Amino acid sequence: MKQIKVKFPLNPQETVLFKVNGSYLKSKWKAEQAALCLTNERIVMEGKPMLMFFLFGIIGWLLTRTKKAKEFPLTDITNFSRGKQGFNKKVAVFELLDGSTVRFAITGKWEVFEAAYHKAMMDVKPLFSLH
Repeated sequence: MKQIKVKFPLNPQETVLFKVNGSYLKSKWKAEQAALCLTNERIVMEGKPMLMFFLFGIIGWLLTRTKKAKEFPLTDITNFSRGKQGFNKKVAVFELLDGSTVRFAITGKWEVFEAAYHKAMMDVKPLFSLH
């Protein structure tokens, strides 16, 4: 199995299951280029500030540090659905325990991301318990 590299520190016993590029949709009109990293404990969206790209071009963008745009544990997710933003029909919508909603536009195949998400959630929240 290929190891996925991330630029944020991992917790002990935490492994990265899936990584996909896309956009963190902050509002209807504001989005940030980011990578969504799915681990066995949490979801982390790591992005790069685009200001350095505008000021110094591609070299400035490459030299900037990656920052965490958003992070939340898998146990905080109450609902997951497929949403839409404009013409893009591959938007992951996460509803959290605190009532907030996080939206992330996925690049690539939706089915691959959805399968990885459901596999990670099966380990965190089993469908039923025997207790």
